[in-house]
Amino acid sequence: MSFKEIIYEENAKLQPGYLNTNEKKSLFNRSKYYILFQEVKEKLQPKLATGEKITGYLPMTSGENSGFMSAGPMGMSYARTPQAKKYVDNFNDTRGNRLLIFTDTRLIFLTVLDFFETNYFSSFPYEKIKGITTKKWSIHYWDEKRKRQTVNWFFLDFAADTKIFNEVLTEKDMLLFKENWQKIAKMRVIPETGKVLRNQKMDMFFSNLRLWYNLLQGANVLFIVLAIILILAILFLLGPGKTLFSGIILPNFEFWNLPQLNRFDMLFKIF
Repeated sequence: MSFKEIIYEENAKLQPGYLNTNEKKSLFNRSKYYILFQEVKEKLQPKLATGEKITGYLPMTSGENSGFMSAGPMGMSYARTPQAKKYVDNFNDTRGNRLLIFTDTRLIFLTVLDFFETNYFSSFPYEKIKGITTKKWSIHYWDEKRKRQTVNWFFLDFAADTKIFNEVLTEKDMLLFKENWQKIAKMRVIPETGKVLRNQKMDMFFSNLRLWYNLLQGANVLFIVLAIILILAILFLLGPGKTLFSGIILPNFEFWNLPQLNRFDMLFKIF
């Protein structure tokens, strides 16, 4: 941009109707998050190996990704350092904002608050990742214009030694992840797999998000079936339905003790 263009833009900012309240709030929030991102980058840079280069970032939040990181016990965390306290005050967040960082040698995962508080992050060297698990799910719904819409989301899982990463990604997130997957030479050789891979057998159960999701879906179906059975039981055993079949005479014990021919004779006489 030229000198004149900059000055004309500054003149526009001085006009009363330059930005409305929502636009000012949006600009303020963008500025806050930009400053936050720069703080994360500056804090992470000394922890990179000599010559290690960052090639991309994948942000995650509780709104569009999995919420278990910021819900219940998983969402509890301390903010004792000045930087961590400032983060909580400015963003009203504990462990919701996360970042997956692509370098030319490894994947780095961090939760912003934990990183500010304890400098903690997880490292996943590419050569130790046996495979990357992806699974697509789709949700269909009708919008207000009666048009059928589809929302796709993806399950992502991988492990390196005893460290495990699993997350739920939007379609845009997965596209960004796969772009880096193909762009980075050492990451490109990692195969894509449909099953979860773990280095320890116990982790196949306790840290398998896909397994727990399937179990939860099965439990939901089971609860629905049990609820239907309970409603029918109340209706026909305790409610008004208990007299619905009271006029029907069922064969008694003596009937079944009759010889077979006598039973058929009796049935023919009845019908």
